[in-house]
Amino acid sequence: MHNDQLARIVEALSREPEEDYTLQQVVTEAVKNIPGCTMCSVFLRRGSSVEIAASTDPTAKRVDELQFEMDQGPCLSVLSEQEIALVRDTQNEPRWPLWAGSASELGLRSSLSVRPDYSAPRLASLNMYSDSVDGFARDAIDRAPVYARPASVSLGLAREITGLRSALQNRLVIGAAQGILMERYGLSLNRAFEVLRRRSNETNTKLYEVAQTVLDGGDVPAAS
Repeated sequence: MHNDQLARIVEALSREPEEDYTLQQVVTEAVKNIPGCTMCSVFLRRGSSVEIAASTDPTAKRVDELQFEMDQGPCLSVLSEQEIALVRDTQNEPRWPLWAGSASELGLRSSLSVRPDYSAPRLASLNMYSDSVDGFARDAIDRAPVYARPASVSLGLAREITGLRSALQNRLVIGAAQGILMERYGLSLNRAFEVLRRRSNETNTKLYEVAQTVLDGGDVPAAS
C-alpha cells in the first residue's frame, strides 16, 4: 500500500469526525482497498458486550450474527486471542465448523479478520469477507494490518470527539434543568444542582437523565 493511497484513506476516514460515520467509512474503504474483499464489517466491544458496529452488506451482517449465535468464528477469535485470523475455505474449516458451514451456505467462501489497535487491546475486529475460495492472497494479508492502523487512529479520534460532544450536550441539559428549577422553586444555582444530584443518587439514575426529565416537563420531588 503506497503512501499516497494511505493518505487518501486517512482523508476519507477523517472527513466527518463522528464515530458512527467513521465506522461505516472504515468498512467501505476496506472493500475498496483490500484485494479480494467483497464485503466487510467491524465488531466493537462496548463494556462487557460486543456488537456489529458497521457493515457493507446484509450478508456480512448475517455471517456476523451467526458467530454470536454459535459462539464461534474468526472474528470472535480475533477479539479474544488472535491478532489475525484467515479462513481460506469455509467448506473446509475445522476450527469453527458450525459457523463455517452456515457461512458457506450464505455464499461466503473465505474471510480475513484483523484486530486494529483501537484504544485498547481486543476492543475491535475488522472482518473482511470474500465470495471466492482463498480470496485473500499474500498481498491482501499484508495490506490488512497496514490499513487497520490509520483506521484505528481515525476511530480513536472520532470516539474522542463523539464523547466530548456527548459530554457537552449533557452539561447543557443539566444547566437548562437547573435554570428551570431555579425559576420554579426560587433556588440558587448550587441548590438546583444539589437537588438534581440527590435525585440522581436516590433513583440510581444518571444525572443528565434526571435533568432531561425536568426539561420534558417532569418534576423532581426533592425540589418541593
